[in-house]
Amino acid sequence: MTIADLQGWLNGEKLRSEFLRKQYRLIALICGCIFVYILAGYHSMQQQHKLSDLRKEVRDKKFEYLTISSQLVRETRQSQIVKSLKEQGSLLQESTIPAIRVNE
Repeated sequence: MTIADLQGWLNGEKLRSEFLRKQYRLIALICGCIFVYILAGYHSMQQQHKLSDLRKEVRDKKFEYLTISSQLVRETRQSQIVKSLKEQGSLLQESTIPAIRVNE
């Protein structure tokens, strides 16, 4: 590339050439495709970040569920219920007679 070619590009003379005037639609199409490609990449990145955040939220909710579930199991054990009733001063007592199954 010579200095004259560089000056032609810088002052816009090359942009006014017959070849580029005939190809302006192709150039516009290529620019449009590049723009769409950049937008699609940006949208894809947003979706990946959103998916990552949702995965973290699901993991947190899973651990919260496991914690609450284990607390519920612990609180509903017969020994825990008896202990809780005694602490509250209730007069209820645990039955010493086994349950009888009635068949129809």
